[in-house]
Amino acid sequence: MLSSGTKCDQFVLEKMLSVGGFGQIFEAEIIGNSREKSVVKVEAQTAMFQLLFNECACLKSLNAAYNPNGLSESTPFLRFHGYGTIDGYRWLAMEKCGDNLSDLRKATPLNRFSVPTSLFILSKFIEALQMMHSIGWLHRDVKPANICLGLHSPRHLYLLDFGMSRIYVEKDGTLKPRRISAPFRGTLRYVSVNIHRRQDASRWDDIWSAFYIATENMVGFLPWRRMGDTKKVEDTKVNADLANLKYGSESVRPACMSVIENWLNISQTSPSYFYQPPPYELMIREIENDLHLRGYKMSSVILDWMTVQYPPTHQYSINPFSTPNRRKILTPQKTQKKFDEMERKYERSVCFY
Repeated sequence: MLSSGTKCDQFVLEKMLSVGGFGQIFEAEIIGNSREKSVVKVEAQTAMFQLLFNECACLKSLNAAYNPNGLSESTPFLRFHGYGTIDGYRWLAMEKCGDNLSDLRKATPLNRFSVPTSLFILSKFIEALQMMHSIGWLHRDVKPANICLGLHSPRHLYLLDFGMSRIYVEKDGTLKPRRISAPFRGTLRYVSVNIHRRQDASRWDDIWSAFYIATENMVGFLPWRRMGDTKKVEDTKVNADLANLKYGSESVRPACMSVIENWLNISQTSPSYFYQPPPYELMIREIENDLHLRGYKMSSVILDWMTVQYPPTHQYSINPFSTPNRRKILTPQKTQKKFDEMERKYERSVCFY
């Protein structure tokens, strides 16, 4: 694929941040702008799943609607920097951001965020999704790895990675008719039961994912986290009583979580809800009420990553000189580390059917 030093218009690829089946991600220097770095995503034009063109279209739409002047950290969406092709590859350049919520949570001592921090994140999730939905886009892959901190403000959260996003409105602004069935799109752990059942995605399904993430953030896990079978995960989501899990140091689940879950469950009772928007403002108000009961406002919550000294993000690599047939005796610490590695790869995997 592309290597460090490659020039994509005014962007010079530097350190490769990650690589996988869907392409590469580089940190890049912007020629003529020494004060700011960019991130460039690269995808082969022969890739089985073409995601970058769609992500470019969505990101440009979000920037045109909410940040036409290209102001830094003014919206929950990264600034679009550029797009093009080179040597059989597509590339997309955008604003650089900080650590993602998946890595930050896993770096905490108990693998969970505090309840106030989790409520703050949920409110920001719903706000960003409302903005995205209001201009006609569904995200369809809401997960912790797709929320990142701002580089210059630990209170600023970005929603990113729009490769699987979809326009759900017609050119005249009316909603597209519901498809009889739809392929599975998203990350197994966080998709709604509707997606498991191959139903067409709606705005409610993005909120379902945000709700599951909020539960995981407070509890530290979801009951189906170690399941790989799609049907077993679906059945567990249907039958699990999330209200009876242990929510951090608190004796009961925050009231707003029960209210939001009730709205989500009601949305599944009638096909007509596919065309109705979720009550975003009411959900955010319920979250703010819960924060108020705990002595906080959205502007005053002391977020966990502002007070906890996090270790560096784990980097995993395979030693090409290791002997594959030699049996290794793993200590409990190494066993847990290996499991964490597998879980991170599983969480970030995208399922296509």
